[in-house]
Amino acid sequence: MIRPLAIGAALALLPLTASAQSTFDRFQAVAEAMNAMMNDAFVAEIPALEGNLPDPEWDEPMLAAYSCMYDGYVGRVGEEPVADMVTEMEEMLETIDPVVLIEGGAAVENPAGISDDEALQIVTDCGLMEVYMARMAESGAMQILMQQQ
Repeated sequence: MIRPLAIGAALALLPLTASAQSTFDRFQAVAEAMNAMMNDAFVAEIPALEGNLPDPEWDEPMLAAYSCMYDGYVGRVGEEPVADMVTEMEEMLETIDPVVLIEGGAAVENPAGISDDEALQIVTDCGLMEVYMARMAESGAMQILMQQQ
C-alpha cells in the first residue's frame, strides 16, 4: 500500500519539478538543443564537419558568457520578459526545421524592452561571440569552413 502511494506522490510532483526549473535552466536546455540542431544542419550542408563541431553542451566559458548575457537581459528588463523569450524559444524548438534555423529564418525576438542594439551590446560585453569562435577554432570547424570557401 505504501509503495503505490509513494509512486503516485512522485508522479504528482513531476509537474511541480518541471515548473520549478529556473528560467535560466530552461534557457540553457533550449539553447543547447538549438545548437545540436544547428550542428546537424551544418553537417548536412558540409559533411566534412562531422565530428568537428563544438559540443552543443555548454562548457565553462560558454556558461559564463551566456550567464552574463542572461543577467544583462534580466538586469535591463526583469525576469518576466526574459522568461517569455525562453518560452518562445521552447515553442519554436518544437516546430523548427534545422535548415531554417541555420539559414537564420528562426530568429528569436529579444526580450520585450530590449532593442537589437542593446542586445548586441550585451552579447558583445559578455564575450559570447569570442567564446563561440574560440570553440569553433578548437574543434577544427573553423579550418574546415575556411577550406570550403
